[in-house]
Formats: sequence, structure tokens, C-alpha cells
Amino acid sequence: MSDAPDGQIITFYSYKGGTGRTMALANTAWILASNGKKVLVLDWDLESPGLHKFFHPFLDANTVGGTAGVIEMINEYSLATLSPDVREDDWHLDYAKVQRHAVSLNWEEFPGKGTLDFVSAGRQDRSYASLVSAFDWDNFYTRLGGGQFFDALKADMKRHYDYILIDSRTGLSDIADICTVHFPDTVVICFTMSDQSIEGAAAVAHDINDRYSGQNIRILPVPMRIDDGEKQKLDAGRDLAKRRFDGFPLGLNPDEARDYWGAVEIPYVCFYAYEETLAAFGDAPGSPTSLLSAFERLVGVITRGEIASIPPMEKDLRLRWREKFVRKAAAVKEDLLLSYVPEDRMWADWTAFVLRRAGFRVTQRNESAPEPAEDEIPHRSPPYNRIVAVMSAAYMRSPRGQSIWTSEATAEGQGGHAPPVPVRVADVRLTQLMTERPAIDLTRLDEAHATEALLRGLDRLEQLSEFPVSTGATGPRFPGTRPPAWNAPNRNAGFTGRNSVLDALRDQIVNGPQALHGMGGVGKTQVALEYAHRFMADYDVVWWIAAEHMELVNRKMAELAEALGVRTADTVAETAKAAKEALRVGKPYSRWLLIFDNADDPNELEAFLPSGEGHILITSRNPAWTRIATPLEVGVFTRPESVEHLLRRASGLTPKDADNVAHALGDLPLAIEQASAWLQETAMPPEQYVGLLDEQVTQVLSLGEQPPDYPTPVAATWNLSFERLRRRSPASARLLELLAFFGPEPISMDMLYVDAMVDCLVPYDEAMREKLMLGPAIRELGRYALARVDQADKSIQVHRLIQAVVQDRMNADQKEATVHEVHRILVAARPRVGDTDDPENWPRYEEIWPHLVPSSAADCDEEATRRLLIDRVRYLWKRGDFEASLELGNMLEKAWNVKLGKGDRQTVHLRFHVANTLRSMGRYAEAYDVDTQVLTHQNRELGEFHPYTLMTSGGLAADLRALGNFPEALEVDNKTYERVKELFGEDAPRTLVAAHNLGVSLRLAGNFWQARELDMETVERRRRVIGDMHPYTLHTTANLAHDLRELGQLGQSVDMLRTNLEHYRQVLGDDLIDTLRTATSLATSLRRTGAELEALDLATDTHDRYVQRYGDTHPETLSCRLELATCLATIGHTERAHELATDVMLQFSERLGESHPDTLAAANNIATYGRKLGAVMEARERAETTLRALSNGVGESHPLTLTCAINVGNCLAELGDLEAAEELDRNTEASLARILGPEHPDTLVCEANFAMTLNLLGKTMEARRLREQVIRAMSRALGDDHPRIADLAAWRRIDRDLEPQQW
Repeated sequence: MSDAPDGQIITFYSYKGGTGRTMALANTAWILASNGKKVLVLDWDLESPGLHKFFHPFLDANTVGGTAGVIEMINEYSLATLSPDVREDDWHLDYAKVQRHAVSLNWEEFPGKGTLDFVSAGRQDRSYASLVSAFDWDNFYTRLGGGQFFDALKADMKRHYDYILIDSRTGLSDIADICTVHFPDTVVICFTMSDQSIEGAAAVAHDINDRYSGQNIRILPVPMRIDDGEKQKLDAGRDLAKRRFDGFPLGLNPDEARDYWGAVEIPYVCFYAYEETLAAFGDAPGSPTSLLSAFERLVGVITRGEIASIPPMEKDLRLRWREKFVRKAAAVKEDLLLSYVPEDRMWADWTAFVLRRAGFRVTQRNESAPEPAEDEIPHRSPPYNRIVAVMSAAYMRSPRGQSIWTSEATAEGQGGHAPPVPVRVADVRLTQLMTERPAIDLTRLDEAHATEALLRGLDRLEQLSEFPVSTGATGPRFPGTRPPAWNAPNRNAGFTGRNSVLDALRDQIVNGPQALHGMGGVGKTQVALEYAHRFMADYDVVWWIAAEHMELVNRKMAELAEALGVRTADTVAETAKAAKEALRVGKPYSRWLLIFDNADDPNELEAFLPSGEGHILITSRNPAWTRIATPLEVGVFTRPESVEHLLRRASGLTPKDADNVAHALGDLPLAIEQASAWLQETAMPPEQYVGLLDEQVTQVLSLGEQPPDYPTPVAATWNLSFERLRRRSPASARLLELLAFFGPEPISMDMLYVDAMVDCLVPYDEAMREKLMLGPAIRELGRYALARVDQADKSIQVHRLIQAVVQDRMNADQKEATVHEVHRILVAARPRVGDTDDPENWPRYEEIWPHLVPSSAADCDEEATRRLLIDRVRYLWKRGDFEASLELGNMLEKAWNVKLGKGDRQTVHLRFHVANTLRSMGRYAEAYDVDTQVLTHQNRELGEFHPYTLMTSGGLAADLRALGNFPEALEVDNKTYERVKELFGEDAPRTLVAAHNLGVSLRLAGNFWQARELDMETVERRRRVIGDMHPYTLHTTANLAHDLRELGQLGQSVDMLRTNLEHYRQVLGDDLIDTLRTATSLATSLRRTGAELEALDLATDTHDRYVQRYGDTHPETLSCRLELATCLATIGHTERAHELATDVMLQFSERLGESHPDTLAAANNIATYGRKLGAVMEARERAETTLRALSNGVGESHPLTLTCAINVGNCLAELGDLEAAEELDRNTEASLARILGPEHPDTLVCEANFAMTLNLLGKTMEARRLREQVIRAMSRALGDDHPRIADLAAWRRIDRDLEPQQW
């Protein structure tokens, strides 16, 4: 206990960081303790604690780390207030005992009762940052009685210590108020000589004095980091400080005030910038100019003269301990990932440069760049030790930027690298997760202090001596510095996105002049302006020149000459030349940026472009700048950029509303800006705005106040350009009118180089008779920025708003004539060879389809256009987009019925295509009804041999197959094949389609040998006629492989299906229905060869793809699910197989009926699973019911029926009805041998089961002889290691599954 009646609390405070406040406190504490005083220091800078570093030689790290600090002391009290127990009035005193949290410094040389105790900010573990950031100080004071706790803590500290020194956080905050108002007797306000630091610190001093005058808080302003290298500036700063702190300290007369200000200045000593070293060890005693002497004088002021110096220390002792403060150089270079967003590119470049100079290996990553590859994702074992993130408002909006905090926290929790280090470059509030590690705050710091703060935060302060005052001479300049010569317009505070363009510009401008080009309204000027502001610190000169009127360029260059200090000449032109020469030679500045905005003619501008080391940026609608500059196109906003801009500018919009508005405006930045302003000002519902845009585009685009840099409505600008184009090139103007009725997507040039286009343009220019002349006509559209011409992609694109404005200029008759010409162009662009079924033609069709709706093709009366629309319906069907195909087909049928009548030949043929789609969707009965009606009409109107009639006849047979009516389907397919062959010949593609269909019907009817022979012939013909890789060739090949499986030739089936599946994937992709159907078939063949695990993997993957692409209940999905169930059963997962098969059976039954072959296939399989699961009687009943249904449906001798009979026999034998089983097995085996052959796998399975029945009947010798015979035959047919042979050897009965029949 001190002899003094009451201790003194002194708070050290600074308005800004980088003042040396913590160093002053630490040295003050040491000097006081060295004079026998009991001293307590508290690190109350909770967000950026660092006081312990000055005492680290005397503190045990484990002890400090394990001892609770300020935040825990406060939190313990907070939690205690929530207790419901009844307590004494002074219960809180136990929580305000500071010594429980104090750690004494390990220094035995303090004289007398001198001690120095340290209380940390808190345990620096993972929970620290969360505890600090989440703490509610208002709640602590108002609801938890925080005031009484701090009063008790204050009294406890004063009772046990002579001096209590508190290190407060910077700035204005609740925490700072506690330290500067609630606790102290004295506040030492530290400040540097910058204006911000002086003004901010003085304001705080006056605030304390004015608002809390009753507390008699003594205020001591202390100038810090005094460097007399700039004597004149220093004196000016001293004078400003004395004026701003007028009256402080209180009660001094002029002489005393003069003495005070002369005594308390703390000099800047470079030695102490590298480590946290106490001056008592760094300086020899007795030097009046040393840092130690300055702190001794400060202590003298604080103690009112009681203590004026520190007792001398033996030199050896001092030097020995001084070494303990020196940080050793890092032995290994540390790898850092610097995470940033493009808006902070300059901060990122400067930070990376500083860190590389400090010995780090730095990788910069733009979080707005395209998604990184897998090995670049942070949580996947990154090649760096830690991440440094440049934090700003833009970074806080970046999803990729946000994600690194979660992934890095996970990595650390799993033993990975440390959490990211936030480097704050703007006043943003960090989330709780981001404060896991104290932030490095660079806001409001100059370059020197920012460098120091950055290196201190990354434990590399010892490298500070390697840095010049400014990095600008050797590397990136410190961000935010405005160039001496500057005339750029004000920055657009609402600027959105464009990061890819700005990054490209930043990287490319060093290689020579850059020309930003694009149509009016895309924001070329705004991009240039943002570039100027974002990267202004890189330049000494940024000069903006409006180049639309070339006669004014000289005047702007002359103004630049004046800004550069270049002697003016007699004329403006001569002065402009002098400025250009000054830039060329780099005097007075070599780092310059000239921006020529809205230039038009490269030839006119070239004379004004200086050479030299600087940069030139041009904006223009004209893309033809290649000779003197690198063209860089500025396109419209991306959709996310449009939505972001609308949501920021028009309050109340939902993301969906914003997306709709952006779509209607084609993401044109100028239109987006006007729309957001109008919607904000008028509160017009966004759907109403979009509706008006469709009806009155020119008027709507003129609504609202125009942006100041674009005073003319964009529609008026385009109309002006259109009139100029019409005068210069009437054919180009007509081409633009035609393109106005195409879609807003890029249009392939190949679609334009057709005879129909020539016919449209010749009336406007006879030269257009030569297709080569289309090139100049197209180029004119690009020159006037009315279209985007991409030579690399060979495409042209007209923005949807330009299209709308061009259409708005036309009357109804002109529009009608124009759209019909567009239709003829689209028809002429169809592939000349093949049809929609050929994948080689799909790219060309995909170029045509986007333009059908914009040109109102569905309303066209011309037969060729309607044929193109029918092609679209079939194309969608072939691509597996069934819903879209059906929707379009129904829409066209309805419209054409009204316009042309229900009996129109094309409309009726359209219904055939609708039936195809219905069948593929599993709506078999509907497809049958449509095809029946269509075929009846065509037979009557067109005749039985008309190609349309024969196509529909083939469709009707497919319907019959899908409905399970195999005999009638075979009859129809036979008749159709003969008629088509007679009409077109054997090798005609239509004949081969009919042959393919007949092969399917033959197989479904059980005529496997005939099916194989026909399919083999069809495959060969198709390969010769349409090629090996055509989907039709692949389809018939898949059927042939199915035939081989049914014939028991399993190995050949697997080999053929493997190759076929690979070809399907190459031609159609992984997820189209033909590919998936082939994959399911391969899984079946694999399983039957004994490759059960491979089959299961393939069936599982295929089923997942079916569900994702076609839904859970599509018939093809159900068929694959039944195969998956069978694969599961073969590896012993019988219960799961039973569950899946039951689901399939119920859905097939509901969709197709109980007697449909596919429903019966599922029922057959369920019976086999039920027998294995012990429900033998139920299995027998189901199997017998299924057998009767198959006999009635497909016939008693059909392989499906005989297969089911095998399973019935198994149930009979297991139930002990051996005579019935023997009879059924014998009859079934005989039928199978007759139909499929004696060595067919199914015949052998039945024979194997028959042997087991004989064995149970006691006919052992006959049974064993038959079993051995079957084993040898199975080995020949299936291989020695097939699972069925193992079953037979173990006298296990063999079940036989059924698969749904592919129609």
C-alpha cells in the first residue's frame, strides 16, 4: 500500500494514430517506477492493443496470455449483473479489484517500493476480437450499471497505486470517453504537427474542459514526433498548436506557458522507430537532447516537479537489456496473399510494394476477377502463410472478398495458417469475424506513418530504415495524392462496376495511347473519369481535354502550359505546342496523363498527341483508332452492375424489379442512370416504366433530368447519327432498319451475306449487288457507333434501345415490309444441307432462333417462315427441351388455326411434331390421339404415300410401342417401311428412319434375330449415308447393342455400348436423353456380364442426371431407377431395391396402367426381391399375377413372359410345391431353348433352377448331371467367374429381372 492517501490516474490520449502515445506512456511509467513509485499501466486501446510490446523483456508471455485483462474484467461484471440472486449493495466491488488482473514486470532494480504492474487489453485468443466488437457500451452504462463498476474500479486502482497510467484508443468513441472523462485526474493529449492531428486533439481537449469542468480534469497537450528538419514548417505547427490549445494547461501565466511548451515536446528519434524500446535503455543518461530527457521533462510536468529524472543505471546493465529489445531479422521470407478489389488497386499496388521491400513475397489477387481455379481457392492448402486484405467500402460489398474470412477462419481452426490481416484504407465498420486480428488502420495517415503502421502490424518494423520518405520515385505512389496539375471534372460518386475495363486500361496504358470506344451512352467518359480519379496519385499531371470540337483543343493545351509553368507564346497554337513539347521532354513532369474526351477523327487528333513517358487516353464512338492508339471497347453494363446501380440510386426497388428494368434498357449505362433517377424522383412503379418503354421508347428515354456530362437525350443523339448515316450511306441506313428487327444478341455475319439481304439493299445502292460491298455498309454502322462490329467473332450487334428508337421512326406499313424482309433473310440463312436433326447444323440454327420473336415471325403468312418455325419446334424436341417445344408448338397451332384454319397442311404437320414432344414427355395417350387425328386427315387430304403421311404413320407406331401395344406397332411399322422404301429407295434417309423403327418393333415383339439383322443393315447404311457420328446412326447402333443383349451376346453388347456412349457424349453431351438412355442400357449389359459394381456406379450417375434434367417422374427416369434397383439387389441391398422398384411400379401403374409391360417389369422384379426378403407367399402371388398379365398382353411365348415364368418357378419351389415347379421349369426351359437357343443365358438360368428343383425332389443324380452341364455352358457363355456360376455351384436359385422396353 502506498503512503500517499490517493493515487493519480493519468490517461494518454491521441486523436490520430502514429503519434507515439503508447511509447510516451511506457517511458513515463518506467521513470515513475524507477523513482520508487507503485505504478499500474492499463492497455485500454482495445481495438489495437500494443502496450505490452514496450515491456516484453520483463513479461512472461505465457503469464500475460493466460491472465484476464480489461475486456474480461468488464465482461465478468456484465455477466454477473444478469444473476437473479439477491445480493448486497456492494456486491460489485469484488469484480472491480484490479490486482487480480495485473502482471508485475520482472525487474528487480526498482528502488524502494517501486513496482510496475501491467493489465493487458485482454487475452489475445480467437474470442478476443469478437468480445470487443460485439460489446454494447451503451447497454453497459444504461442497463448494467457500468458507471458504478468504473467508480469502484477507479477507487480500487487509486487505493493500491501511486500512479495509474491508461493507454486510450484514438479518435472519438465510447471507449475513449471512459478513459478521458470517467477515470482520469490528468489527460495527456498527444498530437503530431499535422493539421488534422492538432485540430482533432485540441477539439477533444476543449470538449473535456467545457463539458466536464466540474471534474477538474487536468489537460496536458504534448507535441510528439518533433522533427526539426523543416524548421519553418515546425514553427508554423507550434504556433498553430498553441493557438488551438489556448488556455491549456489551465492556470498558467504567459511565462509559465512558454516554459511548459518548451519542456514537453517529444522529439522524433529514428532509432526508436524500429522496435518498441524504452528510452531508459536506449539512451545514455544526461543528454539534454535525448528522447529519455524529453520523457523526464514530461514526467516532471505530470508530477508537478516531484520527479524530474531517472536514477542512473549501470552502463553494462543498460546495454545488456537493450539487446533484448532488438528484434532479430526473419530467417525465412514470408508469403502473403494481398486481397483487394479493383477500386483499391492503387492501395493494393502501394501496399504490395512496401511489403516486398520489407522482405515479404506478395501475390496480389483481385477479388472481382473471374472465379479462381480450384487450386487458388483460399481454403485449399494455399501457397502463402497469411492473407492481407485491403478493406474499403467496395471490398465490404465484394462476395469473394467476404468469403475469405470464413474460409480462413475454418483453415485456422483446422490447424491452417493465421486469420487474414485487415488493412483499413477507408472508414468502414468491420464485421465481427474480420476483427479476429486487430486491424491495421491507414486512414488519415500520411505515407511515412502508413508505412510504419503497416510494417508494425505485420511485425516487420525493423525494416522501416530501408524506406525513403516517399516510395513514389521508385515504385507506386501513395494513394490519394492529387497531382499538382489537375483539371479533371469531379468524380462520379455513383460510378458502378467497370472493373475489368479499368484493370485492362491500367495494364495496357503503359504500352501506348488507349482509345476507349463504344456506342453513345455506354459510359466511355465516365470510365475515363474514374480512371483519372482512381489512379491520380500515379501522375503529376492529369489534364482533361474536350475533343469533340477540335478547334478548342489548342486552347486546353495552352491552359496546360500555364499549369506547367511553361512560358506562353504569342498565339494559343504556339503555346499549345510548347505544352506538348514540355510533356515530350518530361519537364517539369514526366508522369502525365492526357485525356481527349469524345474525339472523332484519328487523323485530326494525331497532331495533338505528344510522345514521351506519359500516358494518353482517348474516348470516342469511332472504333477505328488502331493506327495511333490501342482500341479498348466499352460495352454496356453487366447485369449485376445494372442491378447494383439501380438498387443504389432508386430506393424501394427489389432486385427483381431492377433486373426487369435493366433487361428492358439493355443494360445501357446512360439509360440505367436516367431510369434510376426518374424512378427515384417519381416513385413510378417499375412495371409501369417498363410498359411505357415498350410503347413510347423515344419519349421515355427523354424523361427526367439529363446527366450533366450528357445534356442531350440519348434517343435524340442516335436519331442525329441515323440522319447522318442516311445521308452518307442509304444502304447502311436500310441495313440498320433491318437489324432493328433482329434480336439484340450478336448477329452472325454469315447470316447477312445471303442473297435475300442483297435483294433488300440493292434498291438503296446498286453497288450492293456485289456481296463484298456489304462489308463497307456494315463498317459505317460501327463508325457511327450505332452497332457493335466484332471482326474476331464475325458478328454485328445493335443495342435493344437503338433498335427500339429506329423502329419508333417507322410507320406501320414500313415496319410490316421490313419484318417480312427480315423473315426472308432468316429463311435464307438456314443450312443448305441436312436438317434440324443433324448436330452439325445446330450452331447455324442457334444463330437464327434468337431473331424469330423480335421479328414477329409467328405472325408471318409466308410458308417458308412457317416452315422455319416448325423447324424450331422440332429442334427444341431434339435438344431435349420438351416443355419449350410443346409451348411453342401449341402457341403456333392456336394462332395458325385462327389465321389459316384447322385443315391447313402446315398446321396439321405441326401437330405431328407436337405429338413427338408429347411422347418424349411420357404423355403417350395424348400423343396417340394427336397422331391418330393427324394421320386420318393426311390420309384423306394428302394420300397414304405422301411424305407427311408416312412420317405421321411412323409416329403413330412409336405411340403404340410406348403404350405397350407391340403387335399393332409392328404391323404399322412393317407397312410404313415398305411404303417409304418404295417411294424413296433403300438408302434414302427417310427409309432408314422407317427401318430403324421397324427394328425396334421387331425386338419388342420378341423377334430378336430379325431385329438384329435389320439393325445391322440399317447401321451400315446410315454410316454410309449420314456418317458414323450422326445421332441417327448412334441411335440404331444402341438398338443393335440392345438386340445383342437380348440374344445373350453380352460381351459384344457391352463393347458396342461403351463406344456408342462415348460417341453420344461427344455429339450430344452428357445429359441429353439419348445419351442417358444409352448409359442405362450399358449399365444393364454390364450387370449381366457380372460387372456389378461398375454397373451400379453408372446407373447411379445416370439416374442423378435424369432427375436433374428431366425430373423425378419422367418415364425414362423411372426406367433408369428400376435398373438402379436391380444393380442394388445384385450386391445384396435387397431392401433398398424393393423400395425403389415399388416406387417405380406405382408410378408406371398410375401413368401407363397396371397391364403395361413396363409396370409388369417392375412387378416381376419386386417379386424376386420379396422372395429374397422372406415374403415368399406374397412374392408368388405377385409373380403369378404378373405372368398372367404378360401372357395376355405380349403372348405366352414372348421372352418377357418366359422370363417371368422362371421367377414363378422359384417361388413354387421355395414354398415346397415341387411338382408344380418341376413342370413349370421344364416347360419354360423348352420354350426358351426353342425361341432363344439352348445356350442363351436365360435358357441356362431356367435349366439351372430346374436342376435345383430336381435335387429337392430327390432326383439327385439327374440334378447333379444337369447342374454340371449348365455350369460348363454358362462358363462358355458368361465366363468362369460370373456370379451366376457361383450361385449354381452353391445350389442357390437364380432370379431373372426384367427391364422396361425402349420404344
